[in-house]
Amino acid sequence: MYIGPFYLDTKEIFLILAAILLGIAWFFGWPLWWFDKRALLTLVILMLITKGLLPSIHNEAFFILAIVTIFVSLYLPIFQVVLFYFVSFLMFRFLKVI
Repeated sequence: MYIGPFYLDTKEIFLILAAILLGIAWFFGWPLWWFDKRALLTLVILMLITKGLLPSIHNEAFFILAIVTIFVSLYLPIFQVVLFYFVSFLMFRFLKVI
């Protein structure tokens, strides 16, 4: 399904659902053990945008990058995590992994 320049597949629906659930958890103040809700919501939105803009991404490599980025968010500030995500994503694109 195309919405403007974005192509939404079933995998993007999962990211949209995750963003909605994280927003609800942040709004109601529900605890997420170990994770910062604002950082996770930022990461989910960034992943949704990059996955939506580039529909030809290999799902396995993108999934590994997403999992590593989420676990890196446990230990690093959000700026460094976003920088890690974009640098890793660009390196994967440059090396034709994604």
